[in-house]
Amino acid sequence: MPQRFPGRALLVALLAVAFGGAARGSSFDLYGFSSRARGMGSAQVALGINYDAAYYNPANILSRKQTHFGMGLDLVMPALHFDPTQGEFAPLLPETSAGFHLGGSTPISGVFQDLLGFGIALFHPLTSGTRIESFDPATPYFYRYQNLPDKLVLALALAGEPAPWLRVGVGMQVLAAFDGEVNASLSLSEGRFTRESIDVQIVPVVAPTVGLALGPFAGFRVGATWRHELELDYALPVVATIEGIGDLDVYVHGVSLYTPSQLAIGLGWESAPAPEPGVSIEAGFTWELWSAAPPAGADFTLTVDDSGVRPPTDPQDAPSALIDVRSTGAPVGARDTVTPRVGVEWRPDTTWTARAGWFWRPTPLPTPIYQTNLLDATAHVFSLGAGVTFGDPIGLSPAPLSLDLTVQLTRLDERVVQKDPTGRPTGAYTFGGLIWALSLDLRHDYF
Repeated sequence: MPQRFPGRALLVALLAVAFGGAARGSSFDLYGFSSRARGMGSAQVALGINYDAAYYNPANILSRKQTHFGMGLDLVMPALHFDPTQGEFAPLLPETSAGFHLGGSTPISGVFQDLLGFGIALFHPLTSGTRIESFDPATPYFYRYQNLPDKLVLALALAGEPAPWLRVGVGMQVLAAFDGEVNASLSLSEGRFTRESIDVQIVPVVAPTVGLALGPFAGFRVGATWRHELELDYALPVVATIEGIGDLDVYVHGVSLYTPSQLAIGLGWESAPAPEPGVSIEAGFTWELWSAAPPAGADFTLTVDDSGVRPPTDPQDAPSALIDVRSTGAPVGARDTVTPRVGVEWRPDTTWTARAGWFWRPTPLPTPIYQTNLLDATAHVFSLGAGVTFGDPIGLSPAPLSLDLTVQLTRLDERVVQKDPTGRPTGAYTFGGLIWALSLDLRHDYF
């Protein structure tokens, strides 16, 4: 047993280095993107007019044929709680995070006569670098909220207008994943590594998006968007030769982020096209295919053979395993969900704007009664926003600037869990709480 300890120490050290700073997924689905969209409860499939259409509905890149740019700051402040009533648990709770976003959209003039358009949107965390995380499913953690904003995400969109009442768009969400391999040799007698080799590659992960927009018809607009699932896989093989013992082989594989395939449909009405004075209202729903969610946790394989203790005399002889441990992720058992949402925008004049939004997001997860402790609850999300439009203060352009601020509150229903006596760990607990989010935007149209 004492001789096996260095191999385990090597494993822990290598995994700590490898999992310390990689990428993880998107927060667009959970909190929304841009202050205007958040202020309207992310009801932007039909009435999107800004750069955030690159995510909500790429067809709406051409809903206003103006070159447009925006940037902003986002703050997420969770106030979630986990209260054990029986048993001992060591829960993980999400922390406050901040990030910035920016984007732009433009029609393509010239030979295309503004019948094609392009858009881009980006979010990047400020409080930490992007990273991969995978938790033991027995550890209580919030399945959809644990450090979700701490990651880079990019959305691209291309739109076309084959008819004045019809726009179509295609796009993609892009994340940065990594793949790699670690090789090393450890000398027990010298107490040092005699060889180290780490090969890591950055690999883009792409999920396509397709959008359709119809109208306006007497002020009504209809939109539909399909977003393909987005999986951020990680795989890390570790191979280390422990001199005098044998080869240590470790393979860790899992999914750090899973965003399900989604179908979003919206119906909107405007008394006047935004940003003209008037009222805009949109209602819709988002169907999410959570039933295809992968298992929680990682597939983990660890073996140590005796090739250093008893070198094979015949090349065809396989060494015996001193340690052979294998584990797999736990099934999530998620179900598909439908999220209804509604948003309202009131523009009393060309200067001021007020917004409000709401959506109800049901949890896809069953109550954890056996060995897993994946925390999630149905959420009611409310938002209030305001905007002000003013002239260019530095005189570079006759186009106005718009400043938007949105406050969003996510309220998770209180959920009670009573563990099955045959499960591990046993016990009981309750969880729930609030998540506050702030978003500040500066937008500019170029006439």
